[in-house]
Amino acid sequence: MKHQKLTAFSAALTLLVSMTGCTGPTAAAKTVALTQNLKAEQVQGLDPDAQFLSGQNAFAFTLMQNAAKDAPGSNILISPFSLMQVLALTANGAGGETRAEIEQMLGGIPADTLNKYLYSYRTNMPDTEKARFHTANSVWLREEKGTFPAKETFLHAASDYYGAEIYSSPFDNKAVEIVNKWCSDNTAGMIPKLIDAFSEESVMMLINAVIFDAKWESPYENEPSKHQFRTASGQEKECSMMYSQELYLEDEAAEGFWKPYADGYAFAAILPKNDLSPEEYLAQQTPDSLNALLHDIEQPEYANTGLPQFKLEYTTNLIPILKEMNMNSAFGGNADFSGIADSQLNIGTIMQKAVIEVNTEGTKAAAATVEVLDSALAPETEHEVILDRPFLYMIVDTDTMLPIFTGILNTPES
Repeated sequence: MKHQKLTAFSAALTLLVSMTGCTGPTAAAKTVALTQNLKAEQVQGLDPDAQFLSGQNAFAFTLMQNAAKDAPGSNILISPFSLMQVLALTANGAGGETRAEIEQMLGGIPADTLNKYLYSYRTNMPDTEKARFHTANSVWLREEKGTFPAKETFLHAASDYYGAEIYSSPFDNKAVEIVNKWCSDNTAGMIPKLIDAFSEESVMMLINAVIFDAKWESPYENEPSKHQFRTASGQEKECSMMYSQELYLEDEAAEGFWKPYADGYAFAAILPKNDLSPEEYLAQQTPDSLNALLHDIEQPEYANTGLPQFKLEYTTNLIPILKEMNMNSAFGGNADFSGIADSQLNIGTIMQKAVIEVNTEGTKAAAATVEVLDSALAPETEHEVILDRPFLYMIVDTDTMLPIFTGILNTPES
């Protein structure tokens, strides 16, 4: 028997651009690791509480809502976790209105406090043989007549709270290869190329990479069968559908199901009712209403479900979406990143690449797990949720109920 596995990868990139420009690096410049030059400081985390969870949920929901609005009918995949890491780290170097806008968008929590929450959240994510979770951060400084003069307080926040590796780099073609190798190494080779080149104005870069690779708690017992999926454009497309019984989710405008992975994660699928599109459904919801739907599992009912196999690669420019979320001053000439350097800086690029795959590849360890779990009796059910038209999905950390990845599947791709 094959074991069901889902793998998701994400990398978020932020480029901070000097308004005054900069000259080219010297020929002898090389990329050098600087992390060991920073004396590590002991930091204290904060366990996630209602304030943190509410802010994170609101950020993830609004991010997905705006992404869906800007690309109706498209497949979408975003990691709020990955983007949060980059933006929260950036907030440590922001001041004035720029810092206030970023903090407000990230849940209204001061950056110094958010550092502590995210430190605990990041370092306590389940990471086991059956549910792999890995995240890494890095800061890249343009080497120019020495090193781009980033302030030590900012670099300490990056290293101590976010575990970031710090590099000095000439930002040349060789550095592009090194950055892409770092990304490839931290996404198990699934995102081998993050950037193509550096612009002349680029002086600093922040990257976060995330890997999620987990096995189902209860694997699919039968091989997928062919099924027709009605795409967002109304066309019929054949897909491979996997069937099982899962925990049923329902609100007034949608129904769905909750399928646990091993060791602390779950996949939530939401199928809008009455021919609503996922984008229309999201437009009607709030962070609280969507969170209430996920907590519907506390009063369990079950459904016969169908989940299509799919593989998706997604790249998005996040600046328009973040502007819609009222983060504006960071991108213009009035940006205040005085906490990073005395130079005039602004954000020139925020981009995310992500890959997700749902397939039937198996491992020996997974086969052994299947034999144990197959002994469970199937519950009685009167519901049916077959995902054969556009739907929303989330990969959720079940301890905090926060989404690591969110997406919309409008057209299955294999």
